[in-house]
Amino acid sequence: MGVGIPPYVAYRTFENFLAELKARGLPSRIDRSILSHKSGTVQSQLLICFRYLDLIGASGRPTAKLQGLISSEGVTRKNLQREILKSAYGFIFESDFDLRSATSHQMEELFQRTGASGETVRRCISFFLAAARSAGIPFSSYLRPHKGKQARSTSAKSEPPDNPPGSATPETSKKIYLGSGGTLTLQLSLDVFKLDKGDRQFVFDLIDQLNKYPQGSSRPKQDESDSVAQ
Repeated sequence: MGVGIPPYVAYRTFENFLAELKARGLPSRIDRSILSHKSGTVQSQLLICFRYLDLIGASGRPTAKLQGLISSEGVTRKNLQREILKSAYGFIFESDFDLRSATSHQMEELFQRTGASGETVRRCISFFLAAARSAGIPFSSYLRPHKGKQARSTSAKSEPPDNPPGSATPETSKKIYLGSGGTLTLQLSLDVFKLDKGDRQFVFDLIDQLNKYPQGSSRPKQDESDSVAQ
């Protein structure tokens, strides 16, 4: 079963990357170096996605599932896709949740329990429904993938970016409580698509360091509303 917040990368981006791996050959490790042609945000989302679906291990090493996914076709591939989804989304398939009759609100409530919130919930659901459709898994006609403004535009011919400029991002600030007292807040105000490679690496390394900082029990109770879901 997947751990943490489910994938929320655009499903087309996920499928396109699988096609790249099939065309170029599977590397010994899936890491940011082979994703350098994508934005830092998409890099992070793809790595989260691959780990959640058990396509790579903690070190980035491809699993048998990933090897099978890029080498199989037709019915064999659909069967493997169903196996991967049912294993990763245990909170759906191993519960009394009825995917065939669920409403959009029921689906949102279920995904919110994973820790996702706001726009991220809808993006998680969009990925899952697209993946389920590709795998031939039936679901309720009341469930519809969430479409942003660009996705609804009839004039848009190319794939919309995963985080259009000006759109909400899963997290714009991070506040940590220092063990020796005091707080440290990182506030982001930037367009990730305009960052050069060096800046992207710096920003995401900084975010990773903040996420790894242990949060002590001294955190003020009145500030709990300041925490960010992601």
